[in-house]
Amino acid sequence: MGNADTKLVFRKAVVQLTSKTQTISSEDNDFWDQFWSETVTNVQDVFTLVPASEIRLLREDVPANLATLCYKAVEKFVRAVENSCRTQQDQNTVLNCSRLLTRVLPYVFEEPDWENIFWSSLPAGKGDPPIPLAHSLCSAICDLLFCPDFTVASNRKTGPDKAEDLHAVDSCEYIWEKGVGFAQSPVKNATFESNRTELLRLLLTCFSQAIYSPNQSKVFCEDVNPIFVISILKHFNLLTQQI
Repeated sequence: MGNADTKLVFRKAVVQLTSKTQTISSEDNDFWDQFWSETVTNVQDVFTLVPASEIRLLREDVPANLATLCYKAVEKFVRAVENSCRTQQDQNTVLNCSRLLTRVLPYVFEEPDWENIFWSSLPAGKGDPPIPLAHSLCSAICDLLFCPDFTVASNRKTGPDKAEDLHAVDSCEYIWEKGVGFAQSPVKNATFESNRTELLRLLLTCFSQAIYSPNQSKVFCEDVNPIFVISILKHFNLLTQQI
């Protein structure tokens, strides 16, 4: 986080969440937005300000609030993709949600009674098929890993009014490193590389349920997150060419 005041606001939100004994409505956006609407945090601060003991306490005492936190964070990812992550506010929100989920998800995975939450669905519109939370999150991460002006340099005119549809981005236009068919690497950009790292860290967390689950043999058989990501990642053939 950028300064002590921002850290204090975030810490107060964590204390409010973990100390409440009643369920907080998912419609209370003023409360939930405290976790991702402030200035960009850094992952070290999030790990410090959200202690493991408090996550476990929240999971045991008010599980509905932990579930809502996960749902709301994933929902922010999905909305950012739908909006092409075109504004600085969208990008800040994605980074904050990424760090928070990276911190929280291991404590979801370690409890067998919580195995199904990652495969439950976000609220869908009327007539829309339900999509598991894990699919929504992993799909959004994959799109954001090749998001112009966020994780890759844009090849077109930039600006919020000219943002590309992330679902329709051509992976051949946006590469990370040179490889087969691409003789030159794009110009290095420290910010883009940092943003990729944040998203890849969360993706690895999603793939690491077996590390945290006490029932490892079952998880190794049923953890289909990597398989799902490979099946949807339209950039996967490009990544394999670069290796």
